[in-house]
Amino acid sequence: MTFDIASIRADFPILSREVNGQPLVYLDNGASSQKPQVVIDAVTRAYAHEYANVHRGLHYLSNLATDKYEAVRGVVARFLNAGAETEIVLNSGTTEGINAVAYGWAMDNLTAGDEIILSVMEHHANIVPWHFLRERYGVVLKWVDIDAQGNLDPQAVIDAISERSKLIAVTHMSNVLGSVVDVKTICQHARSRGVPVLVDGSQAAVHHAVDVQDIGCDFYAITGHKLCGPSGSGAIFMRAERMAEMRPFIGGGDMIKEVHKDKVIYNDPPMMLEAGTPGIVQTIGFGVALD
Repeated sequence: MTFDIASIRADFPILSREVNGQPLVYLDNGASSQKPQVVIDAVTRAYAHEYANVHRGLHYLSNLATDKYEAVRGVVARFLNAGAETEIVLNSGTTEGINAVAYGWAMDNLTAGDEIILSVMEHHANIVPWHFLRERYGVVLKWVDIDAQGNLDPQAVIDAISERSKLIAVTHMSNVLGSVVDVKTICQHARSRGVPVLVDGSQAAVHHAVDVQDIGCDFYAITGHKLCGPSGSGAIFMRAERMAEMRPFIGGGDMIKEVHKDKVIYNDPPMMLEAGTPGIVQTIGFGVALD
């Protein structure tokens, strides 16, 4: 396979600039990717001609913005091959997605002494939320090392599973080493032991086709800004059976059906997990980037 590098560079306006008299070379996509013109145009168009709040207005612009925003849920579902659009929660990125699992699922399903299995090559968004649970609720973090080549042996993760293991949280691809993890094998064995698996797909979704049904994971988090989309955009796949176990982790508008002085009736998931005014334009741009 050959690539027309000049044509690809032409899609990204920022690459037309020079640094010290030389064409800009950008190699930091692991931290955040640059944005192609088609995404910039979509964001500009949304702000200039299509913007309104979503899910809460009856006027033309609100309906238009809501339709465009909700269409992205379908785009993400197809991108990840989810079983249904209702298994997709739209959010600000992988960090929010993983925190949603920590506070909306793990906090109600784990108790002191229960284990979360992690690898030593996780990035901070897949480490710090679990430390919060360790500090506040006595959850045990069980660490799995990598080998001398910088790879994570799936068998090492499988061997770490015990009767107290309640979650495996593992990256699909290291943001430091680029190592690809055989998450499908991990998920197959974990499922047979009744242990849910959360996969951090921030890096892998950029480089590999992702099929969450084939992988067999319970959660799969992605972020828009590493997929040539706007910052502040992303999504997390939650398998239907796990989605049904989720509790709200942020309170606000949109995630409720009714509010009374003595009770609140929550919306159905995934809306229950999307509180407040979302990153409307960022999400629309995210959908364009995926397409």
